[in-house]
Amino acid sequence: MKGQHDDQLSFETGTGYLLARLGSLAERSWIGILRRHNLTPTQHAVLLALRERGTLGQQALSRLIAVDPRNVVPILDGLVDQQLIDRHIDPSDRRRRVINLTETGRSAANDLAKSATDIETDFLHGLAPADRTELNRLLRALHASLTP
Repeated sequence: MKGQHDDQLSFETGTGYLLARLGSLAERSWIGILRRHNLTPTQHAVLLALRERGTLGQQALSRLIAVDPRNVVPILDGLVDQQLIDRHIDPSDRRRRVINLTETGRSAANDLAKSATDIETDFLHGLAPADRTELNRLLRALHASLTP
């Protein structure tokens, strides 16, 4: 009896190919979440960073999400326009801008986090829980080795 992968080409079993193909499939789901919320990937990062860390200064937020501080203003402007964040001057240091989630932003961030968990669960359904944990560990190690 033939297996379901008997007609698979050899390049389709390469790690790079598999990472690229699976990444493309995962990205489609992730982009769907962002579109439903009318967000860019960087705006998504802002919301989830604020959800996890709480109120942050604009400079600290820029470093955390790896965006040049000069480029973060239009990203934040879009989130202010959607009433997802508040941005105000720090009363203790008038040169500093402080960013925090609004109630609407907190709700959106919670929904984003839940949607991401649901997509990951669905995406990894073919793996046992221990294999999911090991895959995550290996991917984090690989990512750490390739990023500055």
